[in-house]
Amino acid sequence: MKELYFTLPYRRSKKTVRLEYGQVKKKFIVKTFDGEINGGKTSEDSPKEEVFDDEQEMLKSVYEIKKGLMESRWIIQDKESISQPSFLKTEIIDGAISFEFSVDIDPDKLEGKRTGIVQDFVEKINKEVETSIRKGVENKGN
Repeated sequence: MKELYFTLPYRRSKKTVRLEYGQVKKKFIVKTFDGEINGGKTSEDSPKEEVFDDEQEMLKSVYEIKKGLMESRWIIQDKESISQPSFLKTEIIDGAISFEFSVDIDPDKLEGKRTGIVQDFVEKINKEVETSIRKGVENKGN
């Protein structure tokens, strides 16, 4: 079964919709799960199922659902990258404004992204240095 995962942004708790679709025995099925991420806890309602006799009908239904969600500003995402939105808490203590910022991020995923960014940066710098050296050699040769 294939899966699409959508979230609705800009909310204190994230609304989610997960679509599973594919062939089961001789039928084609689309399952829709409505859910929510709230305070680091995730929940999903029981799925709504649609059964189709052929693949084209199923794919058309998936396309229509996806199109409707995207038009309603839902964002398609990789389910593994979802985390609780960040929160900014402000208080006034003795006439001074105090800020507290918290983010629920999986440290392993954050480290993986950091490593990828560093590798990409180093690769681009190396290419730029190599290009600059070639240009310098070409200019000296002329």
